[in-house]
Amino acid sequence: MNDVICAQISAPGMAAVSLIRISGKGAIELASDFFSRPNKLKNSPGGVILFGDFLDPEGRVLDEVLLSVFRAPNSYTGEDLIELGCHGSVSLTQRILQSLLTRCRLANPGEFTLRAFMNGKMDLSRAEAVNDIIQASASRAETAALMQVKGYLSQHLQMMQKKINDTRLRCELAIDFVDQDLPQIDMDDLATRIDEIIVLARNLYDEGSHGIKLRDGLRICLAGSPNVGKSSLFNALLKQNRAIVTDIPGTTRDYLEESFSLKGNPIVLIDTAGIRESEDSIEREGIARSHDLMKSADIILYLYETDKFIHPDELSEFRYKTLYLASKIDLYPARVIEAGHIPISVVTQDGLKALTDRILEHLNLPEELANYPLITNTRHLAALKAALSALEDAKDALINDSGFEFIASDLILAASKLEDILGAVPTDELLTQIFENFCIGK
Repeated sequence: MNDVICAQISAPGMAAVSLIRISGKGAIELASDFFSRPNKLKNSPGGVILFGDFLDPEGRVLDEVLLSVFRAPNSYTGEDLIELGCHGSVSLTQRILQSLLTRCRLANPGEFTLRAFMNGKMDLSRAEAVNDIIQASASRAETAALMQVKGYLSQHLQMMQKKINDTRLRCELAIDFVDQDLPQIDMDDLATRIDEIIVLARNLYDEGSHGIKLRDGLRICLAGSPNVGKSSLFNALLKQNRAIVTDIPGTTRDYLEESFSLKGNPIVLIDTAGIRESEDSIEREGIARSHDLMKSADIILYLYETDKFIHPDELSEFRYKTLYLASKIDLYPARVIEAGHIPISVVTQDGLKALTDRILEHLNLPEELANYPLITNTRHLAALKAALSALEDAKDALINDSGFEFIASDLILAASKLEDILGAVPTDELLTQIFENFCIGK
């Protein structure tokens, strides 16, 4: 992994400036062969920026460039590293990149961050969060990912690991010196320590389901009979005319899906086909898909405009996640609204704020994410669940007086599951799965 790699790290396309990263043992010497001031670059310390010309392999000037110099281990990857800034012409950037590729290879997806992990610049959870920042679709998702990159989750997990290991050592000491004339281990203290760790793990796990929604987006499904205002509400929440709105029932045959940010929270909004009996085979397929989408949604917004609400059979299994919206209240001002239902009008905007407030309540995230450890990754959540299970087994072993060796064994398993999140001993298969989803330049 010491060979020199390079890739464009700025977004492809025409821009004022393009950035190309070069990393690996010999990266600075390699870059100097294409630079008009080679000796200056070779002798440059890290942390400086040099101005000069970039030369192609035949010595012809391609562009004026800025080279930011980083020397190992003080770089993103932990290796010698150059970040080359050139003018943002697509053709020019490609010619510079092609020149460099005569002497080094193109980086694989996520390889710069993989090298940072392998060289001890960050643990695995922080490395995964780098990709989360890039793909974040809303400000709070960006903040949550940034907190992981800065190590708040890692520090919390390491603190939990230390508590687990301290508790395990007490059990192992009791095993090692069972025949010695030494004071017995305080069982109440041991139980208190295990309980404290379980609380920490359970709190982190419970917040994890919300954290994943913060990363991937809360899925909201609009449902109801045809022509009750689903598409109008869809457009109103998006603040754009995305769905076709007419007085003709059954306009939406298939579902529409769009993402937007609601006070910094990522939302995936789905407009479904109106639910009714239909002879139209295409509309029937759309209605069938509506049922599937309601199953997978985090929240269902069920719209109706009848004077008396009758709970639909298709929502019987989804009551726990359904908000009922009395639609078109501008047309029915005298209508009596059932307790807990939200009266709305897209025309007058009445009720939209109450609706968005109820949606945000469903996320149930702390307003201030700074310094807050938050699980936002399904792999991490699965490992944490396994750690929590092992901790509860340790508590059961203590209660049932199964022996210190069983308690210690469960604690070892719990610690190992936390190590899986941090990437203490990752497998090649796991690293491939994680980093293949990164972009080339990261």
